[in-house]
Amino acid sequence: MADMKKYVGAAVLALALALGMSAPAKAEYPEKPVTFVLPNGAGGAADINLRIILKHLEKHVPTKLIVKNIKGGATATGTRAAYDAPKDGYTLLFFHQAFMGTAAQGILGREFRDMVPVARAGSIDIMYAAAKDAPFDNLPELIAFAKENPGAVKVGVFLRAHSHMVALKVMDALGVEFNMINIPGGGGPIRAALVGHQIDLGITSVSESQKYFESGDIKPLFVFRPVEVPGLEELPSAEESGYPSMADVGSVTNYFWAHKDVPEEIRTYWANKIEKVMADPELQEELGQRIIDLRFARDNELQKEVDAQYANTVAIVEKFDLGTGSNE
Repeated sequence: MADMKKYVGAAVLALALALGMSAPAKAEYPEKPVTFVLPNGAGGAADINLRIILKHLEKHVPTKLIVKNIKGGATATGTRAAYDAPKDGYTLLFFHQAFMGTAAQGILGREFRDMVPVARAGSIDIMYAAAKDAPFDNLPELIAFAKENPGAVKVGVFLRAHSHMVALKVMDALGVEFNMINIPGGGGPIRAALVGHQIDLGITSVSESQKYFESGDIKPLFVFRPVEVPGLEELPSAEESGYPSMADVGSVTNYFWAHKDVPEEIRTYWANKIEKVMADPELQEELGQRIIDLRFARDNELQKEVDAQYANTVAIVEKFDLGTGSNE
């Protein structure tokens, strides 16, 4: 009997050891490359900003970080791809407020709140510029001309994209009527249309406008919120001109997003890493040459910001009857 007990004990021990050897420890996340989907083409402002952030972020994570540009559908195609990717934390979304516009209009075909904001990583200040022969030189003159000539001011927008939402918010705030001219492709084509006198007014980023102002090809009209524009320190903001409601319109914000079904510990992992890299002096030096606002936000502060912006976008979509379906 004693021999039998020893035999059974030895067998149990051998089995336990075998099982232990056959079940390796769970690997730490991330154990393979992580993809960041950007619903814009390569080479634009958002793409360059993302690549700068990821270059410095790779110093703080043990894996390769990949940018995947997916264009189409007024940015909805790439956003859907991020929604529909596996919820394992290896595909995240990097995108600005245009995401809110496609969701609010029903173009996205997905529930906006199923994507959770993980981190705010600075924002690009935008402004309105005018063609050099436009019949106004500042915001008060624009308002006066637009009220005297309803629909005469031609504004370059990418219909149903972010520039369109901004133009509608400006039009609503000023109580005027613009003539929306569809110019797909973002800030570059809009600046070209300003230079070519195809439009009177267009959105542009502060940093990318300087050479056009210096050459006289286009003229600065106003910034949305008080920022220091090199060489244009006296340029008034919408707020300083008596329109504070437009202050929050004037930025294209770098947001990182993850689907709500991605485990919370993974979302927290990226919030921690992005917070760390946004405080990195090397990142601040490089990204700060392109954008003025380097503020970081996460958790409740970030969620409140996103909720307020989305509610404002929904209100504009409803007011101008742009909805094609419901994402609520």
